Amino acid sequence: MRTDNPDQPPRDLLDQHRRDIEALDRRILHLVCERLELARQIGELKRAAGIPLRNFKVEAEVYQRFADASSLLGLDEVLGRDLATFLIRKAVEEQAAHLDTVYQGDALRTLVVGGKGGMGRWIGRFLQGQGHRVMIQDPAPGNGEFEQVALAEGVAEADLIVLAVPMSSCAEVLEELARLKVTGVVAEMCSLKGHLRELADRLRGDGLRLVSFHPLFGPDVRMLSGRTIVFCDEARPEDLAVVRGLFAETSARLVEMSIEEHDRRMGLVLGLTHLSNLVFARALSHSNLTAADLDEVAGVTFTKQLGTTREVTGENPGLYFEIQVLNEATPQTGRWLRQALDEWLGAVEAGDAAAFQRLMADCHGFLGAAGDGPPA
Repeated sequence: MRTDNPDQPPRDLLDQHRRDIEALDRRILHLVCERLELARQIGELKRAAGIPLRNFKVEAEVYQRFADASSLLGLDEVLGRDLATFLIRKAVEEQAAHLDTVYQGDALRTLVVGGKGGMGRWIGRFLQGQGHRVMIQDPAPGNGEFEQVALAEGVAEADLIVLAVPMSSCAEVLEELARLKVTGVVAEMCSLKGHLRELADRLRGDGLRLVSFHPLFGPDVRMLSGRTIVFCDEARPEDLAVVRGLFAETSARLVEMSIEEHDRRMGLVLGLTHLSNLVFARALSHSNLTAADLDEVAGVTFTKQLGTTREVTGENPGLYFEIQVLNEATPQTGRWLRQALDEWLGAVEAGDAAAFQRLMADCHGFLGAAGDGPPA
């Protein structure tokens, strides 16, 4: 341990302490690198043994170990738990990055239609990471990350064609693929499926090997742990197996359901969530306060809500409009939203504390019951 020289000038002492902190920072980073390398090796062992990526019992033990060590050192236990949270997240990312590139089948020749867009680039990188050959077809200007081909050329070669196009354009692309008499599996990844149902049934009847799936995340996702991918079960089992097989060995949660059930749930999971945040933002904008005024006095709940709302309002408005207008469940979702607002405001305007409390208890009970399942 260093002993400070009492005769050392304050400025020199300050500079020395800063250099000491820099040295400690480098040591910390080296230790983090060692920990991540061990995490990567553990991930390889888990994959080889068929062990799930997450072990929540072990993670709980890590949290407690950090909290106990912090207490012994005279530090706040919250600091230890926060540090554990960061290290666990990075360890999971390190393991998932390896696990999510595992693919047990034969390498495929793949074509991503819309391969220059956000999700097009994501699926292209994902497929390339699994060892598949990736081509793209996209009329958007600029160079893509992968070999670019004409549509007719690409579909003639491809074992798998993934459509990463706007929902409003998907039907036209499907019709063109049917006209070209493609023989590979066609996988569309629209956020909604109902608007394609009749066309999809007809094209499948004509021989198109169409699969509908929906990755419930955006293009910035780095790991699939804790992420959900929905597969609609109307496809032929052998074609569904091709697309589902791409993700079978990853850390993602894979769910199957009908197109009707998918869109019913998306009316709430996407539609209601988007609407609620947009209504919140619009209500704030009707006040005579600025966002800066509100930030100045923001509490924890408001700050969390505002962060989510800012993300939503910064998203693609065209996509968000399509999610509302193309879902047959949207009118019912809107009625529920209006009904809920009327219930809350009715209790407040009537000064009915008991009614307000019942509403809160009902909501808490519903959300508690919904969260009683196993961790994702």
